[in-house]
Amino acid sequence: MRSRIIIVSAVTVVAALTIGAEAQRGAGGRGAAPARGPITPHSYPLDDDHYLRWPLPPGEQAYGRIDGARVKQYVNEITAVSRKSRDDGNQYWGRISGTKYDDMVEAWVEGKFKEFGLQNVRRQYFDLPPQWFPTKWQMTVSGAGKTLPLATARPAARSVATPAAGLDLDAIWVGLGTDADFAGRTVTGKAVVVYSIPAPSVINHSANYLGAVRRAEEKGAAAVVVVLGIPGNLSSELNGAAEKIPAFSLGFEDGNAVRDLIEHGGAHVKMSLAVETKPGLRDASVWGELPGTSDEDIIVMAHHDAYFEGALDNASGMATMVGLAEYFSKVPKEQRRRTLKFVTTSGHHNGSFGVKWMHDNKDTFLAKTALLLNCEHVSVTQTYYWGPNLRKSDTMDARRWWVYGSDKLAELALNAYRTFGVAVYHEMEPNASGDMGQASLDAPSVQMIESPAFYHTDYDTPAVVPAAGLEAVGRAYAKLIDQVNKVDRAQLIGKPATTSSR
Repeated sequence: MRSRIIIVSAVTVVAALTIGAEAQRGAGGRGAAPARGPITPHSYPLDDDHYLRWPLPPGEQAYGRIDGARVKQYVNEITAVSRKSRDDGNQYWGRISGTKYDDMVEAWVEGKFKEFGLQNVRRQYFDLPPQWFPTKWQMTVSGAGKTLPLATARPAARSVATPAAGLDLDAIWVGLGTDADFAGRTVTGKAVVVYSIPAPSVINHSANYLGAVRRAEEKGAAAVVVVLGIPGNLSSELNGAAEKIPAFSLGFEDGNAVRDLIEHGGAHVKMSLAVETKPGLRDASVWGELPGTSDEDIIVMAHHDAYFEGALDNASGMATMVGLAEYFSKVPKEQRRRTLKFVTTSGHHNGSFGVKWMHDNKDTFLAKTALLLNCEHVSVTQTYYWGPNLRKSDTMDARRWWVYGSDKLAELALNAYRTFGVAVYHEMEPNASGDMGQASLDAPSVQMIESPAFYHTDYDTPAVVPAAGLEAVGRAYAKLIDQVNKVDRAQLIGKPATTSSR
């Protein structure tokens, strides 16, 4: 016991001497330690080499020919068409249906189909109804002795124009735009500014489902400005225009600037919007085929029109579809039970004319279709709301999924997803969204799709489309096609599957 006390005492003395020496160094003695600095903010790179990847399972090596980097290059080539639209000076830019940029991306797909040796490559044209085109707009806000440009301002889809001289209006903030927010407020002749919560995105947001835009118009507003609560300062293609007055969307930071001026003495919003209605336009679905050994077929589809760069929506789906065409073009015809038909469909954002044609002709065109497979919004960086920021992760969002057909078809699809690490929601969607919608009940059908808050915005760039996700989905879809080709069509048809993804 005594020896233990001595040892402890010795240790205590050594520790005290060490602390004293360190204190002397810290006080500026010889060999002084550097002062403690700030914490270094380490970061994890989010280029395509650093996303989580699912290794190829044993026995699945053939699908390694679908390479995410190659498919991502297709995304870059497709979105380059959109960037040219912007760089040519179009305010309303992207792969807009009926424009020359829409035609350019159709030509790109046609060229790829021919390069891979697909047969019966062709364009199927559709006449478009008169198309709404905003041609020029601007918006500024003034107050507290300053005037600020609002660069993210963008007319809501199919908004009416302002008078040629524009509008100069008092701005009034009405929160979410509910009846409670309007209570006791006079908005006649004013620019009503509404805050809208994405749920989850600009196509479904609170100003729509709470009726804020309609309410503002009914109460006499002269214009509506919807501030989207997406962290950052994004320009967006807003769904939800008023019927008789101009409606705009505004990025979060620009919206906060307007609100700040209102809170500190009031604000005036100046806006102008010129709109054209263009008749006589057309759009095309582009088809290519790999003949099989029977009279049945499998159709792989992806729409090609887009707002802004449209990397997720829908360069990701187009690139996956083209990657599948390339993959199966190297499979000998005698190993293809069914003819594979690949198509980039036309006019998704203004009527889905390509899919509508398939639906209208389902009794003949889809009579021997064993699978209708839609590639849409297939790979996007998983992001999280964190205060006023969007924080990225090193993996992909889970996808909403749909199967119309037998439990056997659902089993094949879900097994393919699990095999290659494709995350999906727990429950199947109650209906098929996206371009699949109109034809989803006309043949056995499968799709995955995800629509984060920032789709239909200028944030939808190749940077948020991970190659790892493109690779995983491409491989899963290739395996699904191979497995479907081992099953008779009668076994694929049935009621909508109720299988969960557990």
